Amino acid sequence: ENELMAATRSALCSAWPGREREIDRLWELLEEPDLALPTFVYGPSGGGKSGVLRAVLQALGARHAILDCVTCSTARSLFESALTQLHRHVPSASNGYTGWAPCDSAPAFVAGLQQAVSEYGRLVLVFDNAAGLGERKEVLTLLLSLHTLCGSAAVSIVFVAEALWPEAHELTAFAPLATVRFGGYSKAQLEAILAVDAPKGCEAAWRDFLPLFVSYSYEICRDLHELRYLCRGAFGEWMRPVHDGLIDAGDKGALLRAGKVCLQEARKRVYAREAPLTRKAEAARAVDGADGGGLALPTSAKWLLLSAYLASRCRPGMDSALFASRQKGAPSSRRAKRARATYDEPHPFTMQRLLAICAALRHAGVGGGQPMAPELTQVASLLRLRLLHRASRAEELDAVRLSCAAPLELVDATARELQFDLEVYLAV
Repeated sequence: ENELMAATRSALCSAWPGREREIDRLWELLEEPDLALPTFVYGPSGGGKSGVLRAVLQALGARHAILDCVTCSTARSLFESALTQLHRHVPSASNGYTGWAPCDSAPAFVAGLQQAVSEYGRLVLVFDNAAGLGERKEVLTLLLSLHTLCGSAAVSIVFVAEALWPEAHELTAFAPLATVRFGGYSKAQLEAILAVDAPKGCEAAWRDFLPLFVSYSYEICRDLHELRYLCRGAFGEWMRPVHDGLIDAGDKGALLRAGKVCLQEARKRVYAREAPLTRKAEAARAVDGADGGGLALPTSAKWLLLSAYLASRCRPGMDSALFASRQKGAPSSRRAKRARATYDEPHPFTMQRLLAICAALRHAGVGGGQPMAPELTQVASLLRLRLLHRASRAEELDAVRLSCAAPLELVDATARELQFDLEVYLAV
């Protein structure tokens, strides 16, 4: 049996290159059935957190439920979804598409878990996208106490998010909490992972292409999902001169000189949800307008992008009328109608103004307060993606000024995705 488990563990490491250390750590924490230590798995998006965790749980044969804390926005939906998955209940027409059992209180949830433990033994509850749980203290306190409330150590809790909660120890009342950090992939690891996506019949060309693609993209994006999406499209453009008979596949120098343009274009399209396009098709699409998609960025970064575009177009003296009383729609009152004046061309704006507009749009209400680290991180991401540019000199740290370089098509697609009425703010 030990040899079988070792072989399974080795197979997992082979299936997830670059995640051997994380697999070993999760295996140690989840293998022992008597160890009910809450675990927090964190790391950048696209780093394999959820996939590796799911693979480890399946390899261990642990009965588990994976819950999305964004989709399950209430305690009741979390409880009912957990019990439905643990009991492997499938909503259907025969049962009226209902869950395993209604569960609208903590005692009912604990009772359902106790029944599942008695029937199935060891249970693991995985809470994905758990960043918001830090603001739901009653639910979090209950989850951290389940091993006590259920009267056994057979219930394990795993939280998954991009970063630890701020002041996590104080939030958890200094309860023991194991952490597993998924760091960003190195260039060599990304090449090893992307190598398995080689198109049939083009394996050699794919191997030559990958180091160049990763070198061009590494500083801007390390999200594996995004890189896979970009890599497939860029490789098609890379091989176009070969397919058209203009360059011999074995002439690596000529292929490299011709392919630099497609690599540069791929880097510009990071996070932009558009298919690889020829220059003519890109021009046609620019005329027709982009259709849907927006950006594959965190929601906070999308709101910052919208705020940056508005800050670059709206006059600073109109901010109070436009943004002070926003209620999920248009600026209200006759004041806003009189104030609705915009620049013809984008203008620079201060960092504090950007954050204040973003706070108003998201009902944060922090006004001109000090910027928080997560917001500054997302601003830095937009700068790396060249959607924002720094307009002030590097030595000017007390009054950072920015400019928005995002095209209107991209901003409009993001606004539609967030269900935000952009036009009403730009109307003259």
